[in-house]
Amino acid sequence: MTIDIAGRLAQLGLTLPVAPSPRGLYVGAVIHNDIALISGQVSRVGDEIITGPVDRDTPPDVIRLAARTCVLRALSVLVATLPSTTAVDRVLFLRGFVHAAPGFVNHSQVMDEASTLLHDIFGESGRHARSALGVASLPGNGLLEIELTVALTPVPRDRPQEHAGRGIDTQQ
Repeated sequence: MTIDIAGRLAQLGLTLPVAPSPRGLYVGAVIHNDIALISGQVSRVGDEIITGPVDRDTPPDVIRLAARTCVLRALSVLVATLPSTTAVDRVLFLRGFVHAAPGFVNHSQVMDEASTLLHDIFGESGRHARSALGVASLPGNGLLEIELTVALTPVPRDRPQEHAGRGIDTQQ
């Protein structure tokens, strides 16, 4: 069974933003064999950036918004890049760069918000390996930047392909 990513987000009250264009000499995603690598996505909404650094006084709703923003941007790049004959098999790896104030040590808690959203969208196939790194700065003074790696699977020809490039294959 293939889950439509945009449809699942709608069930969660979320929408995919327009896939952002790279702001340098790189591509938003590379697909090689059955792996998609999504370039770093900063906590940017349109032209506005959810800024850091994060510290112990940063409101949880700001952290949650930054994490969701990064995940949605990464998924929009993924959806825009996937061939129509391919579906997401599972999320493999999530790397997060947390723009943190000196002394901040809860990088993993910031990344928990992104991990939770991926699990909410993809279920068990959204569970992933992860790194959470504290950094002194990010582009545009962003609070968070994530990179996403996913495994892909071809969609069998006998399956409807209406949402094939937009979904996750949940048959194991």
